[in-house]
Amino acid sequence: MKIIQLLLPLCLVVLECRAQSSNSGDAWLLQNLNKKKGPNLSQTGSPTSCTTDNKSPGKCVKPAQCQQQPPEIDLEKLGILRDKHCHYLKMCCPLSQVISGTTVTPAPPAPKKSGCGWSNPGVYAFRAKTQNHAEFGEFPWMIALIRKSSSTWSQSDYLGGGTLIHKSVVMTAAHKVKPINYQPSMVICRLGEWDTQTTNEQYAHEDKSVKKIIVHEQFNSKLNSNNIALLITTSEFDLSPPHVGIACLGRRVPQPGTNCYSMGWGKDFNNNMEYAVWLKKVSIPLVEHSDCEYSLQQSLLGGSYRLHNTHLCAGGNGQDTCKGDGGSSLVCKTPTSRADPDRYVVYGMVSFGVDCKGQYPAVYADVSKMITWISNKFQDEGLDLSFLP
Repeated sequence: MKIIQLLLPLCLVVLECRAQSSNSGDAWLLQNLNKKKGPNLSQTGSPTSCTTDNKSPGKCVKPAQCQQQPPEIDLEKLGILRDKHCHYLKMCCPLSQVISGTTVTPAPPAPKKSGCGWSNPGVYAFRAKTQNHAEFGEFPWMIALIRKSSSTWSQSDYLGGGTLIHKSVVMTAAHKVKPINYQPSMVICRLGEWDTQTTNEQYAHEDKSVKKIIVHEQFNSKLNSNNIALLITTSEFDLSPPHVGIACLGRRVPQPGTNCYSMGWGKDFNNNMEYAVWLKKVSIPLVEHSDCEYSLQQSLLGGSYRLHNTHLCAGGNGQDTCKGDGGSSLVCKTPTSRADPDRYVVYGMVSFGVDCKGQYPAVYADVSKMITWISNKFQDEGLDLSFLP
Protein backbone atom coordinates (compact mmCIF):
# COMPACT_ATOMS: atom_id res chain seq x y z
CA MET A 1 0.00 0.00 0.00
CA LYS A 2 2.90 2.35 0.76
CA ILE A 3 4.28 1.66 -2.71
CA ILE A 4 1.13 2.79 -4.49
CA GLN A 5 0.83 5.87 -2.26
CA LEU A 6 4.29 6.85 -3.41
CA LEU A 7 3.62 6.06 -7.05
CA LEU A 8 0.29 7.86 -7.41
CA PRO A 9 1.71 11.35 -6.86
CA LEU A 10 4.28 10.42 -9.52
CA CYS A 11 1.43 9.30 -11.76
CA LEU A 12 -0.31 12.61 -11.35
CA VAL A 13 2.91 14.40 -12.17
CA VAL A 14 3.05 12.31 -15.32
CA LEU A 15 -0.58 13.31 -15.90
CA GLU A 16 0.35 16.94 -16.01
CA CYS A 17 3.30 16.03 -18.22
CA ARG A 18 1.07 14.05 -20.63
CA ALA A 19 -2.56 14.01 -19.57
CA GLN A 20 -5.02 15.61 -21.26
CA SER A 21 -7.34 21.08 -25.64
CA SER A 22 -17.23 35.52 -27.86
CA ASN A 23 -15.17 37.82 -29.11
CA SER A 24 -17.35 39.77 -26.64
CA GLY A 25 -14.94 38.67 -23.90
CA ASP A 26 -12.73 40.71 -21.63
CA ALA A 27 -10.06 43.02 -22.96
CA TRP A 28 -7.35 41.14 -21.08
CA LEU A 29 -7.83 38.00 -23.14
CA LEU A 30 -5.63 37.84 -26.22
CA GLN A 31 -6.88 35.89 -29.22
CA ASN A 32 -3.84 33.56 -29.36
CA LEU A 33 -3.71 30.53 -27.08
CA ASN A 34 -0.40 29.40 -28.56
CA LYS A 35 2.71 30.86 -30.09
CA LYS A 36 3.53 27.85 -32.20
CA LYS A 37 6.09 28.22 -34.95
CA GLY A 38 4.80 27.68 -38.45
CA PRO A 39 2.65 29.45 -41.03
CA ASN A 40 1.76 33.05 -40.39
CA LEU A 41 -1.82 32.62 -39.20
CA SER A 42 -2.36 36.00 -37.60
CA GLN A 43 -5.26 38.09 -38.77
CA THR A 44 -3.25 41.29 -38.65
CA GLY A 45 -1.79 42.30 -41.97
CA SER A 46 -3.47 39.57 -44.04
CA PRO A 47 -3.95 40.71 -47.65
CA THR A 48 -7.31 41.69 -49.11
CA SER A 49 -6.51 41.45 -52.82
CA CYS A 50 -5.44 38.30 -54.64
CA THR A 51 -5.29 36.53 -58.00
CA THR A 52 -7.53 33.53 -58.63
CA ASP A 53 -6.33 30.25 -60.14
CA ASN A 54 -7.47 31.42 -63.58
CA LYS A 55 -5.40 34.62 -63.18
CA SER A 56 -8.35 36.96 -62.69
CA PRO A 57 -8.38 39.64 -59.95
CA GLY A 58 -9.99 38.60 -56.70
CA LYS A 59 -10.55 39.49 -53.07
CA CYS A 60 -9.68 37.51 -49.92
CA VAL A 61 -12.96 36.88 -48.13
CA LYS A 62 -14.57 34.36 -45.82
CA PRO A 63 -16.43 31.61 -47.72
CA ALA A 64 -19.81 33.09 -46.80
CA GLN A 65 -18.86 36.25 -48.68
CA CYS A 66 -18.30 34.43 -51.96
CA GLN A 67 -20.80 32.80 -54.28
CA GLN A 68 -18.33 30.05 -55.15
CA GLN A 69 -17.89 26.75 -53.31
CA PRO A 70 -15.12 27.01 -50.66
CA PRO A 71 -12.05 24.80 -51.08
CA GLU A 72 -11.21 21.82 -48.88
CA ILE A 73 -8.43 22.49 -46.37
CA ASP A 74 -5.70 19.94 -45.74
CA LEU A 75 -4.29 20.83 -42.33
CA GLU A 76 -1.55 18.22 -42.69
CA LYS A 77 -0.12 20.24 -45.58
CA LEU A 78 -0.83 23.68 -44.20
CA GLY A 79 2.76 24.79 -44.64
CA ILE A 80 2.14 24.88 -48.40
CA LEU A 81 -0.53 27.47 -47.81
CA ARG A 82 2.09 29.97 -46.70
CA ASP A 83 2.62 30.67 -50.39
CA LYS A 84 -1.03 31.47 -50.99
CA HIS A 85 -2.26 35.03 -51.19
CA CYS A 86 -5.06 34.71 -48.63
CA HIS A 87 -5.28 33.53 -45.04
CA TYR A 88 -6.00 29.80 -45.12
CA LEU A 89 -9.50 30.30 -43.67
CA LYS A 90 -10.32 32.75 -46.44
CA MET A 91 -10.60 32.19 -50.19
CA CYS A 92 -9.63 34.16 -53.25
CA CYS A 93 -13.02 35.04 -54.65
CA PRO A 94 -13.41 36.57 -58.14
CA LEU A 95 -14.50 40.18 -57.78
CA SER A 96 -17.73 39.46 -59.67
CA GLN A 97 -18.61 36.71 -57.14
CA VAL A 98 -17.99 38.69 -53.95
CA ILE A 99 -21.12 39.31 -51.91
CA SER A 100 -21.32 43.03 -51.20
CA GLY A 101 -21.37 44.40 -47.68
CA THR A 102 -18.72 44.62 -45.01
CA THR A 103 -20.49 42.29 -42.58
CA VAL A 104 -21.97 39.05 -43.84
CA THR A 105 -23.66 36.61 -41.50
CA PRO A 106 -24.30 33.40 -43.41
CA ALA A 107 -27.57 31.59 -42.86
CA PRO A 108 -27.16 27.81 -42.57
CA PRO A 109 -28.97 25.89 -45.33
CA ALA A 110 -30.80 23.73 -42.77
CA PRO A 111 -32.01 24.34 -39.21
CA LYS A 112 -30.01 22.94 -36.32
CA LYS A 113 -31.20 19.62 -34.98
CA SER A 114 -32.87 19.75 -31.60
CA GLY A 115 -31.42 17.99 -28.60
CA CYS A 116 -27.90 17.30 -27.40
CA GLY A 117 -24.84 15.67 -28.91
CA TRP A 118 -25.09 16.71 -32.57
CA SER A 119 -21.83 17.08 -34.46
CA ASN A 120 -21.71 19.56 -37.31
CA PRO A 121 -18.33 19.13 -39.05
CA GLY A 122 -17.48 21.94 -41.41
CA VAL A 123 -20.67 23.85 -40.52
CA TYR A 124 -21.34 24.69 -44.13
CA ALA A 125 -18.20 26.84 -44.23
CA PHE A 126 -15.37 24.48 -45.21
CA ARG A 127 -14.22 20.90 -44.75
CA ALA A 128 -10.82 20.08 -43.31
CA LYS A 129 -9.02 17.09 -44.78
CA THR A 130 -7.18 15.67 -41.77
CA GLN A 131 -7.00 12.64 -39.48
CA ASN A 132 -5.32 14.21 -36.47
CA HIS A 133 -7.47 17.31 -36.05
CA ALA A 134 -11.17 17.86 -35.50
CA GLU A 135 -13.09 19.78 -38.11
CA PHE A 136 -14.59 23.14 -37.28
CA GLY A 137 -17.86 22.38 -35.48
CA GLU A 138 -17.20 18.64 -35.18
CA PHE A 139 -17.43 18.73 -31.37
CA PRO A 140 -19.68 21.76 -30.71
CA TRP A 141 -19.72 21.25 -26.93
CA MET A 142 -15.93 21.56 -26.54
CA ILE A 143 -14.86 24.19 -24.02
CA ALA A 144 -11.41 25.72 -23.48
CA LEU A 145 -10.80 26.65 -19.83
CA ILE A 146 -8.57 29.71 -19.54
CA ARG A 147 -7.17 31.31 -16.41
CA LYS A 148 -8.02 35.01 -16.09
CA SER A 149 -4.98 37.23 -16.15
CA SER A 150 -4.42 40.95 -15.94
CA SER A 151 -1.20 40.72 -17.90
CA THR A 152 -0.15 39.40 -21.29
CA TRP A 153 -1.47 35.88 -21.72
CA SER A 154 0.98 32.98 -21.52
CA GLN A 155 0.64 29.24 -22.14
CA SER A 156 0.34 28.67 -18.39
CA ASP A 157 -3.06 30.37 -18.49
CA TYR A 158 -4.58 27.52 -20.51
CA LEU A 159 -6.08 25.20 -17.89
CA GLY A 160 -7.59 22.42 -20.00
CA GLY A 161 -10.80 21.22 -21.58
CA GLY A 162 -14.44 21.08 -20.59
CA THR A 163 -17.84 20.04 -21.92
CA LEU A 164 -20.93 22.21 -22.25
CA ILE A 165 -23.89 20.25 -20.80
CA HIS A 166 -26.29 23.18 -20.35
CA LYS A 167 -26.44 26.73 -21.67
CA SER A 168 -24.80 27.85 -18.44
CA VAL A 169 -23.00 24.73 -17.14
CA VAL A 170 -19.58 23.38 -18.09
CA MET A 171 -18.47 19.94 -16.91
CA THR A 172 -14.76 19.37 -16.41
CA ALA A 173 -12.31 17.29 -14.38
CA ALA A 174 -11.93 18.54 -10.82
CA HIS A 175 -8.15 18.43 -11.07
CA LYS A 176 -8.22 21.10 -13.79
CA VAL A 177 -9.71 23.74 -11.47
CA LYS A 178 -7.66 22.73 -8.43
CA PRO A 179 -4.67 24.91 -9.55
CA ILE A 180 -6.88 28.00 -9.18
CA ASN A 181 -8.12 26.79 -5.78
CA TYR A 182 -11.62 26.39 -7.22
CA GLN A 183 -12.07 30.16 -7.39
CA PRO A 184 -14.77 31.01 -9.99
CA SER A 185 -13.46 34.51 -10.60
CA MET A 186 -10.19 33.12 -11.97
CA VAL A 187 -11.50 31.17 -14.97
CA ILE A 188 -13.08 31.87 -18.36
CA CYS A 189 -15.00 29.28 -20.40
CA ARG A 190 -14.56 29.58 -24.15
CA LEU A 191 -17.03 27.90 -26.53
CA GLY A 192 -16.70 27.62 -30.30
CA GLU A 193 -12.90 27.85 -30.50
CA TRP A 194 -11.03 25.92 -33.18
CA ASP A 195 -7.86 27.64 -34.44
CA THR A 196 -6.32 29.30 -31.40
CA GLN A 197 -4.20 31.68 -33.47
CA THR A 198 -6.85 33.52 -35.43
CA THR A 199 -10.37 34.91 -35.36
CA ASN A 200 -10.90 34.22 -39.08
CA GLU A 201 -13.21 31.27 -38.42
CA GLN A 202 -16.60 31.53 -40.07
CA TYR A 203 -18.34 31.91 -36.72
CA ALA A 204 -16.97 33.59 -33.59
CA HIS A 205 -16.21 31.95 -30.28
CA GLU A 206 -17.87 33.04 -27.02
CA ASP A 207 -16.28 33.71 -23.63
CA LYS A 208 -18.17 33.45 -20.34
CA SER A 209 -17.06 34.16 -16.81
CA VAL A 210 -17.81 31.69 -14.00
CA LYS A 211 -19.85 32.49 -10.90
CA LYS A 212 -19.77 29.11 -9.14
CA ILE A 213 -17.67 25.94 -9.12
CA ILE A 214 -19.17 22.72 -7.71
CA VAL A 215 -16.61 19.98 -7.00
CA HIS A 216 -17.59 16.40 -6.21
CA GLU A 217 -17.55 16.00 -2.43
CA GLN A 218 -15.59 12.72 -2.71
CA PHE A 219 -12.99 13.92 -5.22
CA ASN A 220 -9.62 12.45 -4.27
CA SER A 221 -6.73 14.34 -5.85
CA LYS A 222 -4.24 11.52 -5.16
CA LEU A 223 -6.33 8.83 -6.84
CA ASN A 224 -8.14 11.23 -9.20
CA SER A 225 -11.32 9.39 -8.25
CA ASN A 226 -14.73 11.12 -8.51
CA ASN A 227 -12.85 13.54 -10.74
CA ILE A 228 -15.61 15.93 -11.75
CA ALA A 229 -16.57 19.58 -11.30
CA LEU A 230 -19.40 21.74 -12.64
CA LEU A 231 -18.76 25.37 -13.59
CA ILE A 232 -21.82 27.64 -13.54
CA THR A 233 -21.35 30.61 -15.89
CA THR A 234 -22.53 34.14 -15.15
CA SER A 235 -24.81 34.10 -18.20
CA GLU A 236 -26.01 31.59 -20.79
CA PHE A 237 -24.09 30.82 -23.97
CA ASP A 238 -25.78 31.72 -27.25
CA LEU A 239 -26.35 28.39 -28.98
CA SER A 240 -27.94 29.73 -32.17
CA PRO A 241 -24.73 29.53 -34.32
CA PRO A 242 -24.30 26.14 -36.05
CA HIS A 243 -20.85 25.39 -34.60
CA VAL A 244 -21.87 25.27 -30.92
CA GLY A 245 -24.20 23.04 -28.92
CA ILE A 246 -24.88 20.92 -25.83
CA ALA A 247 -23.33 17.48 -25.21
CA CYS A 248 -25.24 14.33 -24.29
CA LEU A 249 -24.16 12.28 -21.28
CA GLY A 250 -24.44 8.49 -21.34
CA ARG A 251 -25.77 6.25 -18.58
CA ARG A 252 -24.21 2.99 -19.84
CA VAL A 253 -20.69 2.73 -21.25
CA PRO A 254 -20.51 0.82 -24.57
CA GLN A 255 -18.79 -2.53 -24.91
CA PRO A 256 -14.96 -2.75 -24.76
CA GLY A 257 -13.48 -2.33 -28.22
CA THR A 258 -15.99 0.35 -29.21
CA ASN A 259 -14.18 3.08 -31.13
CA CYS A 260 -14.50 6.50 -29.50
CA TYR A 261 -12.85 9.92 -29.70
CA SER A 262 -11.23 12.42 -27.41
CA MET A 263 -9.97 15.87 -28.24
CA GLY A 264 -8.23 18.98 -26.92
CA TRP A 265 -5.62 21.69 -27.44
CA GLY A 266 -3.04 19.92 -25.33
CA LYS A 267 0.37 18.75 -26.47
CA ASP A 268 0.54 16.77 -29.68
CA PHE A 269 2.83 13.73 -29.52
CA ASN A 270 2.83 13.52 -33.32
CA ASN A 271 3.99 17.13 -33.63
CA ASN A 272 7.10 17.43 -31.44
CA MET A 273 4.99 17.78 -28.29
CA GLU A 274 3.86 21.25 -29.28
CA TYR A 275 0.54 22.50 -27.94
CA ALA A 276 -2.11 22.06 -30.62
CA VAL A 277 -3.11 25.08 -32.68
CA TRP A 278 -6.21 23.46 -34.16
CA LEU A 279 -8.49 21.35 -32.00
CA LYS A 280 -6.98 17.88 -32.28
CA LYS A 281 -8.79 14.56 -31.92
CA VAL A 282 -7.68 10.98 -31.31
CA SER A 283 -9.50 7.79 -32.25
CA ILE A 284 -9.27 5.27 -29.39
CA PRO A 285 -11.04 2.03 -28.39
CA LEU A 286 -12.64 1.46 -25.00
CA VAL A 287 -10.71 -1.00 -22.82
CA GLU A 288 -12.24 -3.43 -20.34
CA HIS A 289 -11.67 -2.43 -16.69
CA SER A 290 -9.59 -5.46 -15.61
CA ASP A 291 -7.55 -5.43 -18.83
CA CYS A 292 -6.76 -1.76 -18.30
CA GLU A 293 -5.76 -2.34 -14.68
CA TYR A 294 -3.44 -5.17 -15.67
CA SER A 295 -1.87 -3.10 -18.44
CA LEU A 296 -1.24 -0.15 -16.10
CA GLN A 297 0.31 -2.53 -13.56
CA GLN A 298 2.99 -3.24 -16.18
CA SER A 299 3.83 0.47 -16.29
CA LEU A 300 5.65 2.61 -13.74
CA LEU A 301 2.52 2.40 -11.55
CA GLY A 302 3.54 -1.13 -10.59
CA GLY A 303 1.71 -4.30 -9.66
CA SER A 304 -0.01 -2.77 -6.62
CA TYR A 305 -2.00 -0.30 -8.73
CA ARG A 306 -5.79 -0.60 -8.55
CA LEU A 307 -8.08 1.16 -11.01
CA HIS A 308 -10.87 3.02 -9.18
CA ASN A 309 -14.48 2.19 -9.98
CA THR A 310 -15.10 5.80 -11.08
CA HIS A 311 -12.56 5.36 -13.88
CA LEU A 312 -12.83 3.91 -17.36
CA CYS A 313 -10.09 3.36 -19.92
CA ALA A 314 -9.52 3.93 -23.62
CA GLY A 315 -6.54 3.81 -25.94
CA GLY A 316 -3.44 1.68 -25.90
CA ASN A 317 -3.59 1.64 -29.71
CA GLY A 318 -0.74 4.05 -30.37
CA GLN A 319 -2.93 7.15 -30.03
CA ASP A 320 -3.32 9.16 -26.88
CA THR A 321 -4.32 12.39 -25.26
CA CYS A 322 -1.61 14.48 -23.63
CA LYS A 323 -0.76 17.38 -21.32
CA GLY A 324 -3.39 20.12 -21.53
CA ASP A 325 -6.21 17.79 -22.59
CA GLY A 326 -7.40 17.07 -19.03
CA GLY A 327 -11.15 17.61 -18.61
CA SER A 328 -11.88 17.08 -22.31
CA SER A 329 -14.63 14.65 -23.21
CA LEU A 330 -14.42 11.03 -24.36
CA VAL A 331 -17.27 10.55 -26.84
CA CYS A 332 -18.70 7.58 -28.72
CA LYS A 333 -21.38 7.36 -31.38
CA THR A 334 -24.91 6.97 -30.04
CA PRO A 335 -26.43 3.47 -29.93
CA THR A 336 -28.62 4.61 -32.84
CA SER A 337 -25.61 5.75 -34.86
CA ARG A 338 -26.97 4.28 -38.09
CA ALA A 339 -29.97 6.57 -37.83
CA ASP A 340 -27.98 9.42 -36.26
CA PRO A 341 -24.46 9.20 -37.78
CA ASP A 342 -23.51 12.67 -36.54
CA ARG A 343 -24.61 12.25 -32.92
CA TYR A 344 -22.29 11.49 -30.00
CA VAL A 345 -22.59 10.72 -26.30
CA VAL A 346 -20.02 11.68 -23.64
CA TYR A 347 -18.95 8.73 -21.47
CA GLY A 348 -15.75 10.06 -19.93
CA MET A 349 -13.36 12.94 -19.31
CA VAL A 350 -9.57 12.86 -19.65
CA SER A 351 -8.15 12.20 -16.20
CA PHE A 352 -4.60 10.82 -16.36
CA GLY A 353 -2.21 8.46 -18.10
CA VAL A 354 1.33 7.17 -18.13
CA ASP A 355 2.66 8.79 -21.32
CA CYS A 356 1.51 10.35 -24.58
CA LYS A 357 2.55 7.45 -26.79
CA GLY A 358 -0.55 5.29 -26.51
CA GLN A 359 1.50 2.37 -25.25
CA TYR A 360 -0.86 2.01 -22.30
CA PRO A 361 -4.58 2.85 -22.06
CA ALA A 362 -5.36 6.30 -20.68
CA VAL A 363 -7.67 6.75 -17.70
CA TYR A 364 -10.87 8.77 -17.96
CA ALA A 365 -13.41 9.84 -15.35
CA ASP A 366 -16.44 7.59 -15.86
CA VAL A 367 -19.24 10.08 -16.50
CA SER A 368 -21.89 7.35 -16.38
CA LYS A 369 -21.04 6.91 -12.68
CA MET A 370 -21.61 10.66 -12.14
CA ILE A 371 -25.06 11.05 -13.74
CA THR A 372 -26.96 10.90 -10.44
CA TRP A 373 -24.58 13.39 -8.83
CA ILE A 374 -24.88 15.75 -11.82
CA SER A 375 -28.68 15.46 -11.83
CA ASN A 376 -28.84 16.27 -8.12
CA LYS A 377 -26.67 19.36 -8.58
CA PHE A 378 -28.82 20.47 -11.52
CA GLN A 379 -31.90 20.09 -9.33
CA ASP A 380 -30.24 22.18 -6.61
CA GLU A 381 -29.53 24.90 -9.20
CA GLY A 382 -33.03 24.71 -10.72
CA LEU A 383 -31.72 23.63 -14.15
CA ASP A 384 -33.26 21.34 -16.76
CA LEU A 385 -31.50 18.10 -17.65
CA SER A 386 -30.56 19.16 -21.14
CA PHE A 387 -27.69 16.64 -21.29
CA LEU A 388 -29.97 13.60 -21.51
CA PRO A 389 -30.37 12.28 -25.09
